[in-house]
Amino acid sequence: MGIKSGTVAKKIVVGVTLPDNGNFFAYLFIRFNIYLQGAKTLSLRPSKKSENIDKIDALILSGGDDIDPTLYGANKDAHNSPLDKKRDKFELEMIDIAYKNKIPILGICRGAQLINIYFKGTLHATILDIDEFIIHKNSIFPIKQVEIKKFSNLFKITKTKKVVANSIHNQAIKKVGENLKISACHERIVEAIEMDDYPFLLGVQWHPEYLFYLKEHRGIFRHLVFSAKNGKRTPKNRAIFQ
Repeated sequence: MGIKSGTVAKKIVVGVTLPDNGNFFAYLFIRFNIYLQGAKTLSLRPSKKSENIDKIDALILSGGDDIDPTLYGANKDAHNSPLDKKRDKFELEMIDIAYKNKIPILGICRGAQLINIYFKGTLHATILDIDEFIIHKNSIFPIKQVEIKKFSNLFKITKTKKVVANSIHNQAIKKVGENLKISACHERIVEAIEMDDYPFLLGVQWHPEYLFYLKEHRGIFRHLVFSAKNGKRTPKNRAIFQ
């Protein structure tokens, strides 16, 4: 049924979690990517609690500093950057509300790690915990090749088994959380996790917002917005993801 004359279609609203201060450029690029998909963003910060959660159709957990190691059973000193425990608590609450309400969720870098923790997974406090001789470079530009599992939802989104990605992280996923599965890796580092039987739940270790000029990364935001528009994936529209 078409839209009645004189009415305006409601734009999809994507909530983006941020610290109380900072992440200006990350939010700017995320906002641009969501704009490209015909939707708009709403910033969600710890100081605002969860007052805006009822206004959003999808949730993005943006990147940032290391997560409090005590949240996943590690030593309290096992971190490489200042902690923001207020943000950790706030974002875990946002995941909880979104998950229980079947709202599409995308975690970026730190956000992917926090999704893993919410589902009782753990992290390597530093990349060197994986292998002390590992060569780990940081750049917002694509510097590594990520291998995507063929039968994953991420593969259905990107339509490829390999993507180039950037890298801006100190920590990495160790034990994968309950009901989650690994959908991409780079060498021994988990690069993406996802969940089946959910409208859209994906965590990527890289920053797709800075790679908007590559269609595979734009596709992540496109499918997030698509899922928000269409609600729960049904057998009828599931084919779009294949």
